[in-house]
Amino acid sequence: MVNIILQVSLITLTTVVALTLAEHDATSYAFYQPKFHNVHHDGHEHYAPPHYTYKYGVQDPHTGDHHHQSEHRDGDVVHGEYSLVEPDGRIRKVTYTADKHNGFNAHIHHVHHAHHPQHYGHQAEE
Repeated sequence: MVNIILQVSLITLTTVVALTLAEHDATSYAFYQPKFHNVHHDGHEHYAPPHYTYKYGVQDPHTGDHHHQSEHRDGDVVHGEYSLVEPDGRIRKVTYTADKHNGFNAHIHHVHHAHHPQHYGHQAEE
């Protein structure tokens, strides 16, 4: 029984060492490293500043869900806005900016006045 355990341990150890020392090519899924041809690499990492713009919105008359958001980023500066309908009927509009010097700054304002039901609680008894 001890011999079987030693043999299994030896086979397992040999397999682990063989897998560890094996050289993997680019077709190996676990060790995939893409090969780029005709690319000049001078030893320096090249940095491209982030740049994007996006916009989306929802207008669902069935559920009353109305909101939108848009954002633009150029390098380290972000500008954006979003709006949504509050439960009390007001529209919240938020504009924001963010950069590495001033951080995140948001300006919030509401459009329209809040609408509250006239009566709360139980209905009047007749």
